[in-house]
Amino acid sequence: MNLSEQRLHPRKDVFTAAMLIVGDDGFLSEVWDLSAGGARLGKPKKWPTTAIDQLRVYFMLDQDTVIGVAARVVRSAPDHIGVMFLSGQEQRIEALMYEARFLEGDNN
Repeated sequence: MNLSEQRLHPRKDVFTAAMLIVGDDGFLSEVWDLSAGGARLGKPKKWPTTAIDQLRVYFMLDQDTVIGVAARVVRSAPDHIGVMFLSGQEQRIEALMYEARFLEGDNN
């Protein structure tokens, strides 16, 4: 069974840094894949054990390009978390997807 066929938005494999902000706390992470609907992020070592509803993800695409997007946690696994982007920020998500295409390197 191919789960990617069931996704509303196709996933793009990327690897870049991210800062996850939950309330007043920040957690460094990495982006494993990305779509217009959400992202799969490496679970930070000191990630809270309590359920996290909403957070802000700052995608650090390069030292001059950082894009923040509001999201909610929809999956929590031992090594990663899945987030879904909240509605109402389509321009930010479009900018993120545009900039992320430059992260593919030799895959083009």
